[in-house]
Amino acid sequence: MASSEELAVVTNQLLENGSSRFLDVSDILLKFANNIIRNPNVEKYRSIRLGNKIFESRVLPVSGAVECLFLMGFEENDDHLVFPKHAPLTDLTLLQGRLARERLRLMAQEIKGLTTWNIQALELTFHQRLQSSADHVLIYEDPILQQKARDCMVLSELLVKAQEKLQQQTQNGSGEDDFTIPLDQRDYLLLELLKWFKTSFFKWMDSPSCETCSVRMRSVGLVEPNAEDRRWGAGRVEGFTCTRCNRPGRFPRYNHPGKLLETRKGRCGEWANCFTLCCRAAGFEARHVVDWTDHVWTEVYSNSQQRWLHADPCENVCDKPLLYERGWSKKLSYLIAFSNEEVVDVSWRYTANPKELLGRRKECREEWLMDSIATMNKERQRRLTAERRAVLDQRAAVELAEFLSPKVIRNGEEQGRLSGSLAWRLARGETQGDTRSDAQPGGETEGAAAGESESQGFVFTLTSGEIASKCIHIKYCTASDKYIRVSDDNKQTADYRSCLYRSNNIYRKEEYDWNMVYLARDGGDREGHIEWRFDFRDTGLVVDQVTLVASAKLYQNGQVKWSCGPQHQMDTSLPVNEGLVERVLRGNNITGQSEFNLTADLSGGQGDVSYQHAQLFRIGLEDYDKYPLDIKIRLKKKD
Repeated sequence: MASSEELAVVTNQLLENGSSRFLDVSDILLKFANNIIRNPNVEKYRSIRLGNKIFESRVLPVSGAVECLFLMGFEENDDHLVFPKHAPLTDLTLLQGRLARERLRLMAQEIKGLTTWNIQALELTFHQRLQSSADHVLIYEDPILQQKARDCMVLSELLVKAQEKLQQQTQNGSGEDDFTIPLDQRDYLLLELLKWFKTSFFKWMDSPSCETCSVRMRSVGLVEPNAEDRRWGAGRVEGFTCTRCNRPGRFPRYNHPGKLLETRKGRCGEWANCFTLCCRAAGFEARHVVDWTDHVWTEVYSNSQQRWLHADPCENVCDKPLLYERGWSKKLSYLIAFSNEEVVDVSWRYTANPKELLGRRKECREEWLMDSIATMNKERQRRLTAERRAVLDQRAAVELAEFLSPKVIRNGEEQGRLSGSLAWRLARGETQGDTRSDAQPGGETEGAAAGESESQGFVFTLTSGEIASKCIHIKYCTASDKYIRVSDDNKQTADYRSCLYRSNNIYRKEEYDWNMVYLARDGGDREGHIEWRFDFRDTGLVVDQVTLVASAKLYQNGQVKWSCGPQHQMDTSLPVNEGLVERVLRGNNITGQSEFNLTADLSGGQGDVSYQHAQLFRIGLEDYDKYPLDIKIRLKKKD
């Protein structure tokens, strides 16, 4: 194993080439290392051809670069450098960590220059927060608390549901759409645990209701905590008063997960605190993640995926790490994960823009933060066995490789915040997705302007089989959030947005109180627009007739206006805007056309929840066999 002196010598040799050259060559060296760590059994990643243009121009001329590869474990083999098949990954991971650390330090120096006059005071406050969170998570290891949590969970029922989902996966021959590796029973248990916690166990608390008048109480600021509050960690107590009878109310912000098992209510702090305990009680390795920009959630280690999964109980989402940056438009800075075994700066899992994030980190020096976390981990792992420390080191290397890899936007990561009242979410700016001009192509985000480039939208075109049968048939189920392309061997596509040509101010809402799901506007009183497009040009076919089934549900004075026809002539309105639209469409604006569009415009409604008064495709959360949108287009040869 390489000594610390050897690591320091080769790293310093690379640094002598200058910052810009170090950042460039270290990026390449880390890709070599990360490919092997993430894909240890893939042969192509273990070999580097010396004649490779990138290697010749950007690695070979840099002093210390080849020496770094040799220290990692690469060996010369004719015109290649080869990492032996059974070579240990120890030196590779050590150098990986060293290079990543130096890169972060240099990038931070380039982006910002922290003044030193007050940095020590800032770092003292930062360290106190680190230590407080690190100490808090130890309470999750209390066996009495874990048993109390298991008594609340009815774990046996969740295991049965998880086993049923696993059997369905086995029968279908695939796993969840967001996972490239099939899930195991423990993964499905996590998904069931998230769903149970959100829908059946914990409740969101904006403000209490008056016990006398049953109306929402008004906030009057903080009040003094009593002895019972302090006993359960409630250093902050919010005061309220009834606007009708002036009855006082209070909401202690309990920080003890055992108490939260009893109260079963709170905001994101209480949710993540209690949920992390439940994860530990269910036998998961779990971390409590603290976002310095005011949010908390959980991470759970998946044995099947061999990685840590983001799990937010407030939103009932799993493995959507870019949700906050993309969907909530949060300007992230520090995100630190805490468990009984380690403290990890996981900020890089939750950003697709690491340089922007680095520019917002002003509370401590990066090198100081890395040293502080390393010191805490050394103390935390002091009593662990050598075998367990080796497991954690290997996981850390894989996790670092994940951090350094480019991020890809996943389904659901551009959704605005769902938990909390509309006013609360609007005040925090977390109601809708990122609408910047650099949003990812391939479909508009939910908050995108209606006039965005049409090239970004999805358009249905015909497969060879559909051309032969002169028919295209599409169905959508809101419960499963999947399209079924009946005319193409029932091919499935997840996420309602994936097949949209355009949408504006629309999101998918799961309503657990009523056990329903639907599409609605994403907050406020703005109108919503959603559009599907079919294009048959260059096929020699045109529309003969369209059979359409679509549903809408209205409350108060909410409105849904359906329109259909070719792009240049969208003046054919479907008069039924409530209930089920079910009709065969023909006529000059349909028959003989080489394209077909279907749009719905949502508007109206009253009060703070007006956006929910016009709903599309409302069905039960478990109605996986219902298709409230069904479009069947029969075609004919062009005259």
